[in-house]
Amino acid sequence: MLILYMPLIRGFHATNIKKAFLLNAIAAALIASVAVIVKDRLDAKTKLVYTDKFAVVLIITFISAIIVYNILYLVFGFGGGMLTN
Repeated sequence: MLILYMPLIRGFHATNIKKAFLLNAIAAALIASVAVIVKDRLDAKTKLVYTDKFAVVLIITFISAIIVYNILYLVFGFGGGMLTN
């Protein structure tokens, strides 16, 4: 079975340097924002030691990165250039 995928916003693929940098900057900003928010919430609401906070922030940031890249793939088709046959 062949599954055809079309992004929600067509014509905004990373076909040149400006578009690629812009899409990557969006991804990096979203992921970094989640990491900062999680770290701030952990500092304010918990009494965890540094290594425990580091592990929690690492895991949550990794999961958020997977989610952000999947959303960017669905919306813009971002990351399709990394696929090879």
